[in-house]
This record gives sequence, C-alpha cells and structure tokens, in this order.
Amino acid sequence: MALAYHGYEDTKVTDIVELAGVSRATFYERFASKELCFDAAYEDGVERLSVAVGEAAGCERGWANRLSAGLSAGLSFLAGSPVLAHLLFVESLAASRPARFEHERSLERLAEALRPPLGSGEEVVSKETMRILAGGLASHLSGRILAGEAERLPDLHDALLQYLLAPSLAALHTADERRAAAL
Repeated sequence: MALAYHGYEDTKVTDIVELAGVSRATFYERFASKELCFDAAYEDGVERLSVAVGEAAGCERGWANRLSAGLSAGLSFLAGSPVLAHLLFVESLAASRPARFEHERSLERLAEALRPPLGSGEEVVSKETMRILAGGLASHLSGRILAGEAERLPDLHDALLQYLLAPSLAALHTADERRAAAL
C-alpha cells in the first residue's frame, strides 16, 4: 500500500509500518530491509495471481480456451486488487536489482505458461516469441495500471487474447501453406 502512495524509491520503512499498523521492531523481526519486504510481497502477489490463472485455465479444454480463461481470471484478479497490480506491474520495474531479476523470472514463467503444450499441434511458436509476447503483455498492463485503469483491465480481454493468439495462428497458417505447397 505504501508503494502505491509513495513509489518504490520514496517509500520508507516508516511509511510501511505506519500503514501496516505495526511497530518498527515488529517489521525488522520479519524483514531485514524494505527490499526483502518488497520481495516477499511480490512473491506472494505472483503466487496468488498464478493460482487464480491456473485454476481458471485448468477447467478448460484446448489451449486457446485455457489461455482465454486464464487471461480473464488474471485480468479480473488484478482489477480486484489495484494496489497489488501496481506492485506487480509498476513498482517491480523500479525495485532494487534482486526484485527486478524476480520480475524477469516471472516473465519467463509467464512466457512458458502462454506456450501451447507439446503435442497439441500448436507448438509452432518459438520460446523467444512467447517471451516477447509475455513482455509486451506485461508492458501494456503496466501502462494501463500506471494510468489508473486497473479496474478496467477485464475490458482488454479480447484485444489481449487476439495479441497472444496471433503468432500461433500465423505460424499454423504458414505451416499449412508449406504442407499444401509440398503436395
């Protein structure tokens, strides 16, 4: 919460303990620094978002349907918690080096989650393309969140789904053209 008011750089431990309603001593019993507190909050937020997305996606058949359901759940989760969305997609970019590396690892996990499963017939998009898609998705979300539009993120579902599916559809089309030309 303090990050939403002050931003990562300007947030002090004093701001955190004041908003949390705990003593400075209690804070330091749990965290050795503001950075470690941020890391814990970031990891918790990523885990909660991942669970929401995974539960929704796991109920669907077919990669595109799982992708759509997971995207919808993720956007709704973020819209329901704008402060957490701000931490995950805005402040993580301003955080200290270890937290920034964690953000990059999160993008790698997102890219892997976006990738069609092996054997689905849709795994024609490279790992690097999926990493670029994950980065673009995160960048777009951070811009919307920074603009104060977190509550409206679910409205972006269709456009974002089209963005995420486009490379797979294009690659499948190209593969079909190659097969047809070989006949």
